[in-house]
Amino acid sequence: MTVESLSYEDIIAGRLLLQQGAVTLRGLWAALRAVACKGEGLGLTEALARGPLATLAGAQELERVRQQVPMVKYVESERTLARLIFLERLLPEAQIRSLYDQLDRSGFSEPLAVRLSGLGLLTPFQLETLRQRADQTLAHARTEKLAALRHLATRLGERFDPAEGERVRRVFELAGAKPNPAPSGTLRRGPALAPPAAPTRSNDGHPGDRPATARAPRPRPSAEALAAAADPDPVDPEACPIYGYEVVEELGKGSMGVVYKARHVFSGRLTALKILPLRLASRRQNLERFKREAMALMRIEHENVVRAYDFGGSEEYYYLALEFIDGESLEDVLARRERLPEVEALRIVRQVALGLDAAARAGVVHRDIKPENVMLTREGTAKICDFGIVKMRDLDEGGLTIAGTTVGTPFYISPEQARGEDDLDLRSDIYSLGITLFHLTTGRVPFTGKSQGAILVRHILEEVPDPRSFAPNLSEALARLVLRMTRKRPEERYDDAEALVADIDRALAELGASSRA
Repeated sequence: MTVESLSYEDIIAGRLLLQQGAVTLRGLWAALRAVACKGEGLGLTEALARGPLATLAGAQELERVRQQVPMVKYVESERTLARLIFLERLLPEAQIRSLYDQLDRSGFSEPLAVRLSGLGLLTPFQLETLRQRADQTLAHARTEKLAALRHLATRLGERFDPAEGERVRRVFELAGAKPNPAPSGTLRRGPALAPPAAPTRSNDGHPGDRPATARAPRPRPSAEALAAAADPDPVDPEACPIYGYEVVEELGKGSMGVVYKARHVFSGRLTALKILPLRLASRRQNLERFKREAMALMRIEHENVVRAYDFGGSEEYYYLALEFIDGESLEDVLARRERLPEVEALRIVRQVALGLDAAARAGVVHRDIKPENVMLTREGTAKICDFGIVKMRDLDEGGLTIAGTTVGTPFYISPEQARGEDDLDLRSDIYSLGITLFHLTTGRVPFTGKSQGAILVRHILEEVPDPRSFAPNLSEALARLVLRMTRKRPEERYDDAEALVADIDRALAELGASSRA
């Protein structure tokens, strides 16, 4: 099979033909099979011309689409330039939108860069730098899109069915999201930017992307071309796709970005796709912590630590592809059940301890162990997640944490963390795990207060109470375990996870239970 003849232009053409109703998913599927199986070096449009569109009307449709391809690429280029200007905060958002409105009313008689330069809003150096970055962004995105198309062409089934049609649809939708109606007062979702009057030619003779800079009026691109290039609002960074992934649904949103349930286009594997937009990554602290989380998880391979599959940047985002956990956090479990039977709690904490041991062997201290950061699968497997404030043995904090300041969650924080100490190790995570075990079995945390500072002081100065003072039916074995895990002095706690797991097993044995359900 050979698919090297397939090009990015084929993706645009297929998208246009689908939108115009000139070809069906079955027709695209058949053409891709012909490209892969016949070994004649066909492109997609050539295969369509020999098959589903082998008529005079089909030939006319193909020719019209070929003429629209440069327009689509031009729109992509202008859209990416607008996005970069916004993300770099070079102009206020309202001003960028106003410029687009003006260009729209004038029939887009000049490119965005020409208008910006003419008004003196950006310098030629700024515009050239932005254009280079836009070209790099588009080159990456187009490479990912083309790789998805070629991968698909070599793995199509022998018979067309709805599942095959869905696979074809996904790949051709990478050429542009389905157009959505623009909210009032926002940029139109497919920026109606004019194509170049005469597209330049690249070395291989195909139309290039760089628009001519002449100010003469030019025809507007067709509605079909704009629809094919349509993307969510180019000034909205959270609307940009991560190429190679198909977003299924949003899982959660916080101050540091969004987490999506997504499907990897090549493998079909479900992932939790963690997104850090550039507007947040522009703060060095946010970006460095995001990178450290990726680095830490890439080092650890253990069934009780969420796996990291991929890390990178695309369309002005940083993203981290994580193992998708079909389950819920211990925090959600507690909200639903209030407290857990001690055998169940001990089995969960045992798994977390094993995960922490794997992290420690990789030189990683989590620093934020708590019910919210432990996921429980439907099968009962505990997985540590959210390594956002991780400490790595071989990496300097580099200003991420100011000496003497506190990181962590007050209700579960170790005394040494509460004091802002920097020399932390596994024993700090064991303390937080002990507080978590206390919470799981009593339904409450040991220390509360009117302020975070008050809670931190109690962790530093007060001994953790016997959990039986809140839940008298708990066993002595569990109480001994909690109290040793939460000693004030690190050297009085468990030195390693092996000793901790051994004591958990002994406690389970005293309760007449095994380490596994």
